[in-house]
Amino acid sequence: MQEILKLGTTTWTYVQEPTKETITKLAEEYDFHEVIVDDLLEINAQSKIDSNSKHFFLALTFTKYLESEKRYLLNELDVIIGEHFVVTTIPLESKSFKNLFETMKNEVIEADEAYKTSPYYILYRIIDTFYDKTVKSLAISSKRLLDIQEDMADKKVEKDVVEDLMTENLNKIFIKHNFLSQEDVLLDLISHVNSFHDKQLKVYYNSLKVKLTKIISTINVLSEKNESLMAAYNTFVGIKNNDNVTRLTFVNAIFMPLTLIAGIGGMSERSMITWGPDNWKIAYPMFILLCVLVAYITVLILRKYFIKK
Repeated sequence: MQEILKLGTTTWTYVQEPTKETITKLAEEYDFHEVIVDDLLEINAQSKIDSNSKHFFLALTFTKYLESEKRYLLNELDVIIGEHFVVTTIPLESKSFKNLFETMKNEVIEADEAYKTSPYYILYRIIDTFYDKTVKSLAISSKRLLDIQEDMADKKVEKDVVEDLMTENLNKIFIKHNFLSQEDVLLDLISHVNSFHDKQLKVYYNSLKVKLTKIISTINVLSEKNESLMAAYNTFVGIKNNDNVTRLTFVNAIFMPLTLIAGIGGMSERSMITWGPDNWKIAYPMFILLCVLVAYITVLILRKYFIKK
């Protein structure tokens, strides 16, 4: 999908899910350097900036959250800026991007706000939109961790909790890697804008730096919270396993002396217990009564021990 928006003397071309054919046509139309074409065709693992050619190129590694799969995908934003144009490409659909496009299409720009039609102001709005979207995404993630914490507090700990925590942990590692790579790139971008363009844009780009710092800080906090919940879950499972072992030990302790008595009685049935076949009606009830008595005494001793402990 490709859309074009005219803002003053600047043309913004927005391309979603670009194909090799689309990129080739754009390269011919705007005379992109071959290095920029290669960057557009390839997936950049980290954010990068290139202001050495006649066109300014910027690649920022953003993410898109898939609710159905509970994971993030790489949604790289590529931007090429010339004197009177901006070209942006993203591989995955972005409602926020579309909404920004429609918003700017309907905005009324006053005479003293001519800088708002400049390519670098458009770039600011694009990055700002992605950062706002990321903040909302992290708020949803924080809510999920809070729900897991409440379930653990209510002792509703199931197998799914481990899977959810592991998924959240992998998600945080993924988005943290993507946004950490933007720090140096954003500083270079701010330096570039301050050196060559309207000083009014300085305030806008400094606000981006603040937002990025907030995003990275939030990711770190959520990662620490996720690790704490994992540790709490492991502790909970350990306590639960200890309780099960204690119950088994209690039961074994009761049956251990009974097993010993039954073993001795079984090996010496005629000579030691019954004193002959005529006395079994007395011997066996007494043997059973002895087992019950031993079991009762064992239970009393164990209960007293565990209560004291």
